[in-house]
Amino acid sequence: MGQIEVFSPAKINLFLSVLGRMENGFHELVSLVSPVDFGDRISIEVEEALQPSVSLVCDDEGLPTDASNLAFAAAELFLTRRGLSWRAQLRLEKRIPCGAGLGGGSSNAAAVLLGLNRLVSGSAEDKDLLEMAAELGSDCPLFLRGRSVVMRGRGELLEDIAPSALQRLSGKCVLLFKPSFSVATPWAFAALAATSGAYGERTLAEERLRAWQSGDLSLADLLDNTFESVIFAKYPAFSALSDRFAQAGFRLLLSGSGSCCYSLLDTKEDEGRLTSIVREAWGKGAFVRACQIL
Repeated sequence: MGQIEVFSPAKINLFLSVLGRMENGFHELVSLVSPVDFGDRISIEVEEALQPSVSLVCDDEGLPTDASNLAFAAAELFLTRRGLSWRAQLRLEKRIPCGAGLGGGSSNAAAVLLGLNRLVSGSAEDKDLLEMAAELGSDCPLFLRGRSVVMRGRGELLEDIAPSALQRLSGKCVLLFKPSFSVATPWAFAALAATSGAYGERTLAEERLRAWQSGDLSLADLLDNTFESVIFAKYPAFSALSDRFAQAGFRLLLSGSGSCCYSLLDTKEDEGRLTSIVREAWGKGAFVRACQIL
C-alpha cells in the first residue's frame, strides 16, 4: 500500500542544565539540543489488514524488536490513535550507539511517527504528533522539529531559537566519541539528586541562553552539562581524556547523560588529531564519528 524510508538523527546537548525534580517525579531541565547528520535509517512498509499489527527487524541483534523498542511502540501508538487497520513492517538500520546520550531510541520513535504521518498524507496535526511523542518519551518531541531547539520541562516543551542563532549552528562540525561502556540514565539522575549543589540554577541557565541567542555570549562559553560533575567523578576515563583534550586546546563535553562525548571542530586536521587522542586513551574499539549539526 505504501512504503517510506526516514532518517533518524542523533542529537547532542550543547547546553544542559538539570534544575531539579518536579512534583510528577520527572526532572526539570533546560537544554539547547541539536540534531546532527549522523544517525539511523528506518524503512516503513504498510498494507491494509483486518486489524493493526507491527513487526520490527533490526540489524543490531542486541536490540529488542517488540513493544519495548520505542520505534515499535511509536508505530503501535500511531495506528491506535488514527484508527488504522494497517500492518506496519519496520526495518531499522542501527548506527547510533545505545546508552550513549545521543537520543537514538527517542529519535527512532519520532522518525516512525513522521514516516507514518507522511504515508497518510499528513492528516495528523503537528500537535497530535507532539502529544504522541511526549507520551513515548521525554526526548522524543525534539526530533519532530529536525533542527536545533531549546527544550524545557522534562523535554516536552520546545522553543525555536532565533534565526540568527540557528544559522550560527547549522553546519558546524562535531566529533562524537564514546568509550566501550555506557552510563545508565536513571543512575545519572539519582547521582545528581544525591549530590548537594549539583543541580543547575534556573535564572543563570536562562540568562546564558538569552545571551547566546542575542550574540552576547559565544557558543564556546555557553557549552555546559550538569551531568559532568557526577559522571566525571565516578568514571575517571572521562576526566583523564578531558585533560588530554585541554592540553591540545579543545574541550570535551558530554551529550545528555553520557557516555558519548563530543568536541567542536574547526578543521579537518582537528578531526584527525582528536581521533588519535581518543584512540590512544580509550582504545581502537572506541566509537568515533565526525558529523555536522543540521
